[in-house]
Amino acid sequence: MPETPEERLRRVEELLAKVLARLEGIEAALAALGITDDTLTSAFRIATAFSMPAAAAIEAAKRTIEVVREAGAVDPISKAIIEALAGCEELSTSEVTRRVRAIRGTASRRIVRERLERLEKRGIVARVGGSRPRYVLRRCVKESNYVTDQ
Repeated sequence: MPETPEERLRRVEELLAKVLARLEGIEAALAALGITDDTLTSAFRIATAFSMPAAAAIEAAKRTIEVVREAGAVDPISKAIIEALAGCEELSTSEVTRRVRAIRGTASRRIVRERLERLEKRGIVARVGGSRPRYVLRRCVKESNYVTDQ
Protein backbone atom coordinates (compact mmCIF):
# COMPACT_ATOMS: atom_id res chain seq x y z
CA MET A 1 0.00 0.00 0.00
CA PRO A 2 1.48 3.39 -0.97
CA GLU A 3 2.49 5.89 1.69
CA THR A 4 0.15 8.70 2.47
CA PRO A 5 1.45 12.25 2.17
CA GLU A 6 1.46 12.51 5.98
CA GLU A 7 3.62 9.38 6.27
CA ARG A 8 6.06 10.69 3.68
CA LEU A 9 6.26 14.01 5.45
CA ARG A 10 6.91 12.29 8.80
CA ARG A 11 9.66 10.17 7.18
CA VAL A 12 11.29 13.27 5.65
CA GLU A 13 11.13 15.06 9.01
CA GLU A 14 12.84 12.09 10.69
CA LEU A 15 15.59 12.06 8.05
CA LEU A 16 16.10 15.81 8.43
CA ALA A 17 16.38 15.42 12.19
CA LYS A 18 19.10 12.76 11.68
CA VAL A 19 20.96 14.99 9.21
CA LEU A 20 20.80 17.96 11.60
CA ALA A 21 22.08 15.80 14.46
CA ARG A 22 25.02 14.68 12.31
CA LEU A 23 25.78 18.26 11.25
CA GLU A 24 25.75 19.37 14.88
CA GLY A 25 28.19 16.57 15.68
CA ILE A 26 30.47 17.64 12.83
CA GLU A 27 30.33 21.27 13.95
CA ALA A 28 31.18 20.25 17.52
CA ALA A 29 34.12 18.15 16.31
CA LEU A 30 35.40 21.02 14.13
CA ALA A 31 35.04 23.47 17.02
CA ALA A 32 37.01 21.10 19.26
CA LEU A 33 39.78 21.15 16.62
CA GLY A 34 39.73 24.97 16.58
CA ILE A 35 38.24 25.20 13.10
CA THR A 36 35.78 28.11 12.89
CA ASP A 37 33.26 29.22 10.26
CA ASP A 38 35.78 31.83 9.04
CA THR A 39 38.40 29.12 8.66
CA LEU A 40 36.02 26.91 6.69
CA THR A 41 34.92 29.76 4.42
CA SER A 42 38.51 30.73 3.69
CA ALA A 43 39.54 27.09 3.27
CA PHE A 44 36.74 26.53 0.77
CA ARG A 45 37.86 29.56 -1.28
CA ILE A 46 41.49 28.44 -1.19
CA ALA A 47 40.72 24.80 -1.98
CA THR A 48 38.49 25.64 -4.93
CA ALA A 49 40.66 28.45 -6.32
CA PHE A 50 43.94 26.53 -6.14
CA SER A 51 42.80 22.88 -6.32
CA MET A 52 44.42 22.34 -2.95
CA PRO A 53 43.68 19.30 -0.74
CA ALA A 54 41.21 20.07 2.05
CA ALA A 55 43.70 19.56 4.91
CA ALA A 56 46.24 21.91 3.30
CA ALA A 57 43.49 24.43 2.55
CA ILE A 58 42.39 24.42 6.21
CA GLU A 59 45.96 25.07 7.34
CA ALA A 60 46.30 27.87 4.76
CA ALA A 61 42.97 29.33 5.89
CA LYS A 62 44.06 29.30 9.55
CA ARG A 63 47.29 31.01 8.52
CA THR A 64 45.32 33.62 6.54
CA ILE A 65 43.00 34.39 9.44
CA GLU A 66 45.88 34.69 11.91
CA VAL A 67 47.88 36.99 9.61
CA VAL A 68 44.87 39.20 8.83
CA ARG A 69 43.96 39.38 12.53
CA GLU A 70 47.53 40.37 13.47
CA ALA A 71 47.81 42.86 10.59
CA GLY A 72 44.66 44.71 11.54
CA ALA A 73 42.90 46.53 8.74
CA VAL A 74 43.66 45.13 5.30
CA ASP A 75 41.82 45.91 2.09
CA PRO A 76 40.10 43.11 0.12
CA ILE A 77 42.92 42.85 -2.44
CA SER A 78 45.56 42.57 0.29
CA LYS A 79 43.47 39.89 2.00
CA ALA A 80 43.25 37.97 -1.29
CA ILE A 81 47.05 38.29 -1.64
CA ILE A 82 47.48 36.87 1.86
CA GLU A 83 45.15 34.00 0.94
CA ALA A 84 47.13 33.43 -2.26
CA LEU A 85 50.37 33.20 -0.29
CA ALA A 86 48.95 31.21 2.63
CA GLY A 87 50.07 27.91 1.09
CA CYS A 88 53.67 28.96 1.88
CA GLU A 89 54.80 28.72 -1.73
CA GLU A 90 57.22 31.23 -3.23
CA LEU A 91 55.24 33.07 -5.92
CA SER A 92 56.15 35.73 -8.45
CA THR A 93 54.02 38.83 -8.83
CA SER A 94 52.38 37.28 -11.90
CA GLU A 95 51.61 34.06 -10.02
CA VAL A 96 50.12 36.02 -7.11
CA THR A 97 48.04 38.03 -9.58
CA ARG A 98 46.67 34.84 -11.17
CA ARG A 99 45.73 33.48 -7.75
CA VAL A 100 44.11 36.74 -6.68
CA ARG A 101 42.07 36.65 -9.90
CA ALA A 102 41.03 33.08 -9.05
CA ILE A 103 39.82 34.29 -5.63
CA ARG A 104 38.29 37.65 -6.59
CA GLY A 105 37.56 37.26 -10.28
CA THR A 106 39.57 40.34 -11.19
CA ALA A 107 42.94 41.88 -10.29
CA SER A 108 45.41 44.23 -11.91
CA ARG A 109 49.04 43.11 -11.91
CA ARG A 110 50.10 46.68 -11.13
CA ILE A 111 47.79 46.90 -8.12
CA VAL A 112 48.88 43.47 -6.87
CA ARG A 113 52.54 44.54 -7.17
CA GLU A 114 51.81 47.75 -5.21
CA ARG A 115 49.97 45.81 -2.49
CA LEU A 116 52.81 43.27 -2.29
CA GLU A 117 55.26 46.15 -1.73
CA ARG A 118 53.01 47.62 0.99
CA LEU A 119 52.61 44.23 2.64
CA GLU A 120 56.38 43.76 2.50
CA LYS A 121 56.95 47.14 4.19
CA ARG A 122 54.46 46.14 6.90
CA GLY A 123 56.35 42.89 7.46
CA ILE A 124 53.46 40.67 6.33
CA VAL A 125 55.15 39.24 3.24
CA ALA A 126 58.82 38.65 2.50
CA ARG A 127 60.70 38.85 -0.77
CA VAL A 128 62.68 35.66 -1.28
CA GLY A 129 64.98 34.25 -3.90
CA GLY A 130 67.31 35.90 -6.35
CA SER A 131 67.03 38.74 -8.83
CA ARG A 132 63.40 38.10 -9.81
CA PRO A 133 61.16 38.95 -6.87
CA ARG A 134 59.20 36.09 -5.39
CA TYR A 135 57.01 36.49 -2.35
CA VAL A 136 55.99 34.37 0.60
CA LEU A 137 54.13 35.12 3.82
CA ARG A 138 56.56 36.21 6.53
CA ARG A 139 54.84 33.71 8.83
CA CYS A 140 55.88 30.93 6.42
CA VAL A 141 59.45 32.22 6.55
CA LYS A 142 59.37 32.00 10.36
CA GLU A 143 57.97 28.46 10.18
CA SER A 144 60.60 27.35 7.67
CA ASN A 145 64.23 27.88 6.68
CA TYR A 146 63.74 30.50 3.97
CA VAL A 147 66.52 32.96 3.23
CA THR A 148 65.05 36.38 2.46
CA ASP A 149 66.59 39.29 0.61
CA GLN A 150 66.28 41.52 3.67
